[in-house]
Amino acid sequence: MADNPLGLALLAVVGLGVFGLLGWASFCFVRWYQADAETRVSLRQARRMRWGWKRLAPMLGLAVKDATPTVVQQYGPQEQPAKPRVLVPRLRTRADAFGVTADALPQVGLSAWQDANEGLCDAWGMRRIRISQPKPGVIVARGFRREPLEAVIRSPLLGPDGSPVCRPGQFVSTDDVLLGWDEDGTPIVLNLAYSAHALVAGLTRSGKSITVNTLLAYASLMRDVRLIVIDPNLGAVAPWWRTAYKVSDAVHPDEPTEILRWVREEMQRREQLFWSGRTDRITEFSPELPLLLVVIDEVANYTRHPDRKARERFEAELLAIASQGAKFGIRLWLLTQKPSADVLTTAVRTNLSARICHRVDTVEDFLHLFPDGRELDITAADRTMPQGVSIASVGDMRTPVRLRSVYLPTEACWQINDLMCAEGLKVRELPDRVDLGKAA
Repeated sequence: MADNPLGLALLAVVGLGVFGLLGWASFCFVRWYQADAETRVSLRQARRMRWGWKRLAPMLGLAVKDATPTVVQQYGPQEQPAKPRVLVPRLRTRADAFGVTADALPQVGLSAWQDANEGLCDAWGMRRIRISQPKPGVIVARGFRREPLEAVIRSPLLGPDGSPVCRPGQFVSTDDVLLGWDEDGTPIVLNLAYSAHALVAGLTRSGKSITVNTLLAYASLMRDVRLIVIDPNLGAVAPWWRTAYKVSDAVHPDEPTEILRWVREEMQRREQLFWSGRTDRITEFSPELPLLLVVIDEVANYTRHPDRKARERFEAELLAIASQGAKFGIRLWLLTQKPSADVLTTAVRTNLSARICHRVDTVEDFLHLFPDGRELDITAADRTMPQGVSIASVGDMRTPVRLRSVYLPTEACWQINDLMCAEGLKVRELPDRVDLGKAA
């Protein structure tokens, strides 16, 4: 064998082939092992799609015949006329929890793929297929086994049994926070470090609290973020009472105003960083210089409070933070059921660039978040809008989208907070009026 170069070359080719096959099998195993139950269903469906593609493509008119003779046909015996070859585009698939995305190099035009949409749905077992051509020479067929807006998917902070799989301090402010998915299964993420202020609206039982739970949980787990929660109804603040940097459940505006005044004083203390850093905006955060996330639930309780002077003091501090706080590393999130002009002034609302609107009562309420909402094909003023679905515009979105929030129940927030307390991150005890046994 040592004197036979051809044998050595053949052995090397076989070895490479075996090595490649083992690598491919290992990749498939890891992908299957890491996938959730729904993604595994999609993986099986993707395999069936690839296996049946050579037969399906000609039936749907997605293959072409090439009459150009091969070398054998050109120079071989000419007793029989050469048969044209059928060219089938290669199909590459990617599976996820909602379905399968297939990429192909089109042998035919986009219109032929669109005409074959119904046939692809039937053959692939999909509820819906979206055909697109993101760039010349590539066709993308996004098939949905189930609709993303109908699927309730657990937050990645939770394991299959619903218990937390996160640890305190594992995130930082520059990490993307998964809020949910749009109707095409595209993940919608929020980045606290690179975002600004936000407004979340929605009626009771519209799913607003689930969206807020995700924000508060991730912020609590970020080692360079300090969480400040003001909530007269205790719905948002209760799970984080022991670990948030500052909290208030006061109904009267005075205590929340004092907290906002402290935030504004912190903004003034950070002014010197603009000189030393030669910048006009703080973009890098650390435990020593944290991002401050200020969340105010039921903000109408304070902006419409009957104590006029107290209300005006609160609104003055709120406006100062909304208009100037972002460049100092402050992120203000306001939550309300009805985002009308008597709840939030135009001056405050125009500074809340991120918008998430769950179901609201009237079109006018929706327009307060999205002034161009009459021109959109979607609206949150729809009584059939499912719980947990919202209209969202976050980050650099050009057009608002429908968003299905990931599912993170309040009970899980308490469990995450228990983990933080076990790590020694407790700031304060629960109020004396709370039954500690029941709260834990």
